[in-house]
Amino acid sequence: MATDIAAINSFFSSLVTDTLQNEAKPLQRLSMDLQKLETRKSVYSSAGTRLSSLLTSVNNLATDSTTNFLDQRTAAVSEPSTTAAAVFTAAATDQAIAGSQRIAVTSLAKAHSVGSSTALEYSDQQLGLSGVFTVGGAATRSIASSTTPYPNTVTGFSTADLTSGLRELGSDSYYLEVRNNSSTYEYRLVNSQAQAVAIRKYGSASATETTSAWQSVPAGQVTVDSGRGLKFTFGGGSYTVGSKASNAASVAYIAKGASITVTTANTLANIATLISRGTYAEGNEVTAGVVDRRLILTANNSGTHRAIRASHASGTDNILEAVKVLDGGGAFSNVIQAPTNAAFSVDGVSVTRSQNAGLTDVISGVTLNLASDAVGKSATLVITRDNTAVVAKLKALVAEFNSANDYVTTQSAVTKTADKVFSSGALAGDSNFVGLRRNLITDLQSRVSGLTGTGFSQVGDLGVTINTATLTATLDEAKLTAAFSSDPSGAKALMNAVADRLQVRLKTFTTSTKGIVEASVKGLTAQISDVNTRISNGKKTLLERETSLKTQYGRHQAEIMKLINTQNSLSKLA
Repeated sequence: MATDIAAINSFFSSLVTDTLQNEAKPLQRLSMDLQKLETRKSVYSSAGTRLSSLLTSVNNLATDSTTNFLDQRTAAVSEPSTTAAAVFTAAATDQAIAGSQRIAVTSLAKAHSVGSSTALEYSDQQLGLSGVFTVGGAATRSIASSTTPYPNTVTGFSTADLTSGLRELGSDSYYLEVRNNSSTYEYRLVNSQAQAVAIRKYGSASATETTSAWQSVPAGQVTVDSGRGLKFTFGGGSYTVGSKASNAASVAYIAKGASITVTTANTLANIATLISRGTYAEGNEVTAGVVDRRLILTANNSGTHRAIRASHASGTDNILEAVKVLDGGGAFSNVIQAPTNAAFSVDGVSVTRSQNAGLTDVISGVTLNLASDAVGKSATLVITRDNTAVVAKLKALVAEFNSANDYVTTQSAVTKTADKVFSSGALAGDSNFVGLRRNLITDLQSRVSGLTGTGFSQVGDLGVTINTATLTATLDEAKLTAAFSSDPSGAKALMNAVADRLQVRLKTFTTSTKGIVEASVKGLTAQISDVNTRISNGKKTLLERETSLKTQYGRHQAEIMKLINTQNSLSKLA
């Protein structure tokens, strides 16, 4: 006899359904509990997100901020000597000193450019030439000259093979600077522009690890390999401190150039492509093109120390001489543009640089970019406080403060919905969050003691106030700007102190390892997992119960049918 529910009549089917519905009530309660737990977890996560966003805004204004948003500077260009002339652009950091400086430009840095002295007949037909030439350096790396004023410090320089994975130093003058740092002698390599260059880190387990920072001078007469084509040997004696300006050992280094192999099938355009694709030392890059059937070579970098080098290396034909780039004496036959440095003055102080843009070492805290129209012109650089940055950061803080505070207040509130009926937010039972709004407001607006030399003592002095009706923060931008204009150091000290206070409070909640939010979410996650397990087990039990009931009532129904059949048979006998 079949025992599935389809074989059971409606009476027994109803008994099975009623029984299962009654026994499923604990599962329904668990599902409701699960929903509440998931809602609470979502609320804690959302609260954590808002508090973390607030902490980010607070961190921007705290004492330990890596970016000093409260002391930013802005750079402007005024009073150009020629109306509408750009002369230069500039950007300032918090390290720039407020004031004005007159900048006059004599010349701009230019890249070396050379080309064929006469046009060839065609640029796209095979030249029938065969040979090898070097461009962007010499056939082999070498040292043109060197100075070692103090042999006890540095005895000399030499060339070396490149370390695999490292790029060769460009052709330039280099200086091995030595300093005494708390009785420890240290060294670094700088180029002609007084820029520290990256070389192999001495003693590193990795052959390709480089650094431009100061390194400890190794003991004894040790030869140090830069990994980039140059070696230098320390004297191992009584070291003498030296810098690029004085006493440093120096070397005029000539890098190995790109070797260009030309075959008889190559055209002038092919040669230009080979040059542009060559492998060059750092800063020695050359780009080539064809203009009016002439081969044009241009250095990728400006400055006199980036002059192009080119020479015949081997083969049947002197390629560069054949295409009229070099003359019979090996000199360039047509110098289109000589390499030059930028020359300008700052308040009468002469300055030269190998490039026109990104000049960060001329004026402290300022990045200077000379304009293309600057030659023969001057303008005034004006550095002032950038109070717009202060306003922007305080606006962000107020917005994040209100967002976090309002959310926490809503979720921790207990609201009367009817007589003796109350509705509680998901955070209402958590004492940590119940008092958070009050504590945040107190941290924000209460007075700061210990500030000296300023009349500011609370954020209300800076234009940040709490609305007594809504308990939300508001910002008076004009008052904030006036405060930072009249007493920037006092305003900064006050804002740092308030931000530090809020920072301590918020970190208690947001720290990823032991923070209140993380601990709560972790606890709720564990509870959710437990309830899900109980629900899964309960569903399994119900399925087994359903099967059991169907089997039981199926047997009852079969026995009843058997009795009915027996009764019918007896009735016929009577």
